Amino acid sequence: MYKYYLISLASLFLSFSACKKSPETQVSNSSEEWVSLFDGKTLNGWRGYNGVSIEGVWVVEEGGVLHLVGRPKKSPHVNIITEARYDDFDLHFEWKVEEGTNSGVMFHVGEGPKQPYLTGPEYQVLDNFGFRSGKGEPVGPKEHTASNYAIEAAASDETKPIGEWNESSIVVQGNHVEYWLNGVKTMEYEMHSEKWNEQIANAKFSKWKDFATLGEGHIGLQDHGHRVWFRNLKIKEL
Repeated sequence: MYKYYLISLASLFLSFSACKKSPETQVSNSSEEWVSLFDGKTLNGWRGYNGVSIEGVWVVEEGGVLHLVGRPKKSPHVNIITEARYDDFDLHFEWKVEEGTNSGVMFHVGEGPKQPYLTGPEYQVLDNFGFRSGKGEPVGPKEHTASNYAIEAAASDETKPIGEWNESSIVVQGNHVEYWLNGVKTMEYEMHSEKWNEQIANAKFSKWKDFATLGEGHIGLQDHGHRVWFRNLKIKEL
């Protein structure tokens, strides 16, 4: 009887453990719900923000890679956005940069304003210590990769060496947002919470009346004038 009791407890424990999954485990077991945002061969499903031409600036490379090759200095930014709009979602993407790169992935983007970041919150993609601002200075932790850009620093720096591929996720459910980098959750925040409102009031976003207000919108990839590579972009609507 005692032996049977121990076996039953062990079975109950294993059953409970199997149900307790991390966000990443839940994502990996729901692959049938994922939709690819980039077919690896064409730019179908993407277009220039505010109708700008992306020809020769964003190109498809061998191996299913989307590459921002750069543009002449002082020429207009060539940001790209998904044709589709999204509300709640789990977005997965891989990326790599060269030395000095600044880029980003934005969500809930609306067209009209000059730049997509005027509406869409940003997951920063950066060479954390090699990038220099317009004044030639390094930027602080609030602007590093996988931070809540210019609002709150990432919990840790999980970036891989320059030139290596990184894996990132953005999860949005209602006002709840999570950023993941290489298997680690680096940021979690609640849009429009008391903390959020205070942070926005003390940041440059206080003057951007449409920032994070749309509730749904396009996914955007940023052209900041530097080369950046993306692959395996996929999304699951929640």
